[in-house]
Amino acid sequence: MGQINDRGFGKEKFGVGASLDLKDAARIFGIWQVEKFDVKVDRNIPGEIERFWREVRSGRLKPHQIIETANVLLQTGMLEMWDLIKGASTYHFNATDTKIGIGNDATAADPAQTDLIGASKTYIAMESGWPKTRTDDGALGYGVFQTKSTFGTGDANYAWAEAVVKNTNASSLKCLCRSATGWGTKTSAATWVATHTITLS
Repeated sequence: MGQINDRGFGKEKFGVGASLDLKDAARIFGIWQVEKFDVKVDRNIPGEIERFWREVRSGRLKPHQIIETANVLLQTGMLEMWDLIKGASTYHFNATDTKIGIGNDATAADPAQTDLIGASKTYIAMESGWPKTRTDDGALGYGVFQTKSTFGTGDANYAWAEAVVKNTNASSLKCLCRSATGWGTKTSAATWVATHTITLS
C-alpha cells in the first residue's frame, strides 16, 4: 500500500505554563482500491451489473488483482466539505450526483488540482447503496465515507493513470480528491471496480 499523504496535525499552547499537545490527535486520509475482474459486464444490458455483483458476493467470481493507492484531498473538495457542514453548500455527495472519474494523465497529484487532467476521462455513477457511511454499513468506522463504481466492458478502456471522486451536479462540479494511480490499461475484455475510502480519525 502506498504512502498516505492526507494527514492533519496540530499543536497549540494555552495559558501560561500550560500546553496541550495535539500531535497526531486527528488525521484524515484516503485510500483507493481497484479490483480487476476478467469478465465482460455490459451496463447497458438490464440486470447485468446486478448479476455480476451476485456472483462476486457468492464467492464464485473473484478479482485476479487488487491494487491499493494513496490519495490526495483537493483544496476545493476540503472547502466543500466544510461548507456542507456549516450549511453554506447544499450540493451533497449523494447517490444521485457522486461519481468516480478515471483519466489517463499521470501527473502527480497536488491539492491545488480541481479535476481529472487527461484527454480521456470517464465518470461512472455509484453502485447501488453507495456512497456509504457507518449509518448504512455498521462494519465501517465512524469516520468513514466510502464510494464505489463499476467500470464495465464499454467503460474507460485506456490507461488508468488518475482517479477522482466528483460531485457532478452542474452547480457543483467539485472533486473531493485525486490520485495518480498507475493501475494499468483496461480493455473491453475486463470489468474493473474502483472504491475510494476517506477516513477521519
